[in-house]
Amino acid sequence: MNRNEWWKNLYPLRIPPGWSFVYNKLEALEPDSLNDEEPAWLFIFVQDILHIRQEHGGQKAAIDLGWYPDGDPRGEYRLIAILNDDWLHPVLEFTSRSTKKVAEVIEFWLFEYFPNSNFIDAESFRRQYPDKT
Repeated sequence: MNRNEWWKNLYPLRIPPGWSFVYNKLEALEPDSLNDEEPAWLFIFVQDILHIRQEHGGQKAAIDLGWYPDGDPRGEYRLIAILNDDWLHPVLEFTSRSTKKVAEVIEFWLFEYFPNSNFIDAESFRRQYPDKT
């Protein structure tokens, strides 16, 4: 695909109302389909792939996706959810090498774990979802 039209290869995601993209570079490309010399490792599989946010009732929630280690063909996606910019204590974490699985988890978290109308207490949230998946 022409890299000038990279946006045509973005993975389609269902995002509920109230969430906004800070950036989205999640392409519909499976890492296990690439060889180690593909340029995609340097441009697509990087630390800053997707970041979406919601602010409701004074509380901030965010979902962030990156590839770790950055550009490494042996790496994996790391998906986290955080509350109130507390990057040191994510309330949800998920890792995978599958783009499809990561997209499914993003949508699941958005629709099942983050209701638009309720304040989320981080400690209660962790007790309710102890497996962080």
